[in-house]
Amino acid sequence: MNATTVDKQPTGVPGLDNLLLGGIPRGRATLIAGRSGTGKSVTSLQMAASLARSGLPTLLLAVEEAPEDLIQSGDSFGLELSTLSANGVLIVADMTRPADGVVIESGDYDVFGLVHRVEALVEAHGAKGIVLDSATALFSPRPSPERMRQHFFHLVSAFRRLGLTAIVIAESQEDYGSLTTLGVEDFVCDLTIVLRNVMDGGRRRRSIEINKYRRSPHFKGEYPCTITTKGLAVFPVDAKEYPAEWVEMERYSSGVAGLDEMTSGGWLRNSIIIVRGPTGAGKTILSGVYAKAGVERGERVVYYGFEETRATLLRNYRELGMDLHPLVETGDLRVICRYPEATSLEDLLVDLRLDLEEFKPSLIVLDSISSIEHASSERGFRQFMIGVASILRQHGRSALITQTVLAGTSAGHAAPYLSTIADAILALDYDPSGYALDRTMRVIKSRGSAHAPHPYRLDIDGAGIHVTKMSPADVRQPQRRAGDTRTEA
Repeated sequence: MNATTVDKQPTGVPGLDNLLLGGIPRGRATLIAGRSGTGKSVTSLQMAASLARSGLPTLLLAVEEAPEDLIQSGDSFGLELSTLSANGVLIVADMTRPADGVVIESGDYDVFGLVHRVEALVEAHGAKGIVLDSATALFSPRPSPERMRQHFFHLVSAFRRLGLTAIVIAESQEDYGSLTTLGVEDFVCDLTIVLRNVMDGGRRRRSIEINKYRRSPHFKGEYPCTITTKGLAVFPVDAKEYPAEWVEMERYSSGVAGLDEMTSGGWLRNSIIIVRGPTGAGKTILSGVYAKAGVERGERVVYYGFEETRATLLRNYRELGMDLHPLVETGDLRVICRYPEATSLEDLLVDLRLDLEEFKPSLIVLDSISSIEHASSERGFRQFMIGVASILRQHGRSALITQTVLAGTSAGHAAPYLSTIADAILALDYDPSGYALDRTMRVIKSRGSAHAPHPYRLDIDGAGIHVTKMSPADVRQPQRRAGDTRTEA
């Protein structure tokens, strides 16, 4: 995207600055809109903490909640608001109304009293940032639309005149429609961020959208996000470019000699490989060999299994002569199994990113994404997969991802977004018509690398997995000879 001349302030929200190409506008107003439960308050608290830590004394105007409740909420996410408040860089002002008594409207509504109070706080503390939580509660009871727009304009203009980087929260009535219940905030603010938490395919799906950003380019559309123990985390789908040291080509073994032959010496480092095939084609076995080979080279590997329990998966590998327990015991292999129905896609992305940042594996296995696909909507699955690709590329990691398809279709077209994120696609298949099951594999694509254009035969027996080159005659007559004694898994 094109560069911007807007002076920007980092938000402190993981992933959000990627969408904003640097952060929120300094000295201008940012609107955070969304329905109840979308994460507006925690996002604004993250931004307030970030402003305060960056050396900008920040005012937090508590309109909906008591100051102590906001500070407690921030502390629960590890934002240390109480420490920032004690150090004088975060000033929490109580703007809540008394809970008891009857509210009587008298005279014209105006915000000049609030403006004067903010002016006094700015002068007393040298504030450079301000968070208003929330405009919806502030303008209640609500004045007429004409006066509403006028007063909100005066308020935002006062923030700008005082040189404040402002963050304003507002309530939305619906996820897709009018941005706020007041209907004026988005016209006055320079940046509008929309948070959503919608039902999609029977499950909640959180997303974030940059609705507008005056004088600045930004990423368009919805992006997945989630609420973690540290606050909001955003998963931008466009990853950063590789650092220069990754440009040099490096290969690593798949763990299977025949497959390395197919790929001209092994998979390319920092690549995403999708292995497609029907049930029983050998995808999970290839995944185990891939993980085992990585650990034996001295690398760290994380294996995510979505179809079996951890105990069952490790037992099956042991029965095939691949005991992964010793590798797990050394701490170089992590095997994490869970059913996608028991968690959200956003939480899976969070776990993946945390594992990459804390465990620092060089190889990742996801087996199988089809279980995730079946437990989510098409839109949610697409966002999840693009988020996975983004995280892997940002951290410069290699991954093997398996996908279950119908027999005879593995070499066909994958969903466009899967083809786009995959650096290599390996298609597994079999012919069940003969006496023995004929398994085959073929490299459909491998970006930046030569590869065998013809199929290879895949055999699985008690001694492991074997991949051998097929002749043209084998392709014309794939059934094995009678009396073939090779065993099947």
